[in-house]
Amino acid sequence: MTSLHMHPAELAYAFSYSKTVDVVGWGSDPFQPSEVEKEEWYARGAARLLEIERLIDTEEGRRFTEGVTSAVLALADPMVVLLAERKVGDGLRRMTVHLTDDVILGMTRDKSGMFDLVQYADLAAAVAACAGFVGAALDPDQAGARIDTTQEALAGIKAQAASGDTDAAAGSLTALGASPEDAASITRALAKPVAAGMLSILHCSANTTLHAEPYSVLTNAEHQTWAVFPLGSLKGPMVVEHSSVPALTARILVSVAARLRDATA
Repeated sequence: MTSLHMHPAELAYAFSYSKTVDVVGWGSDPFQPSEVEKEEWYARGAARLLEIERLIDTEEGRRFTEGVTSAVLALADPMVVLLAERKVGDGLRRMTVHLTDDVILGMTRDKSGMFDLVQYADLAAAVAACAGFVGAALDPDQAGARIDTTQEALAGIKAQAASGDTDAAAGSLTALGASPEDAASITRALAKPVAAGMLSILHCSANTTLHAEPYSVLTNAEHQTWAVFPLGSLKGPMVVEHSSVPALTARILVSVAARLRDATA
């Protein structure tokens, strides 16, 4: 596993060579601050890269190191992006994984505004990192139980749980086929999650998202995780499934593999 710690100006300068404007999952704002002129920002990025020898002056012109080149190409034109967002206080923390034919690149941003880029050896490790990032439980035995419902019914259950009417929410889940224990666990995850986030699979072409598969991930105080996701289309039907880092990793790996197979068929 290789990693890079990069300033947004360094990335902006590198992106100028790949003609990248937006990075899937991030947009352009994190890399192009409005208070600094573009040319000044690029110059700052180039100077930083030259200083740490990630940008080399040669007789043929400037060239980036292999690590920077590989990272920028993955960010500029991915086949699939995993977008993981976890609620932290009133805000969100974000992690993305960008998949190309030969690179699997993860990216996060720290409190200082610097970006951490990590190249994963395989997709399973990258997906597991995303599942952990959004707060899924580690226990591999937490998987299997599920209920199927509609968006309308699920919205009503969420409203009941959020309002504090947990008995009504649990009763609604039991009526859908959940066991009393699972209904109580789901209600606790909906009403007072200790971790909540969204993990989306974004299928891309020409640096544009063509199709999205969202998974809402909720973990209660007993470290029981439930994944909520639509089947077939974003309109549903909806599934509520007992999950964990290994279970969610396996489900997402299957989905990504199926999409990539269809795309190359």
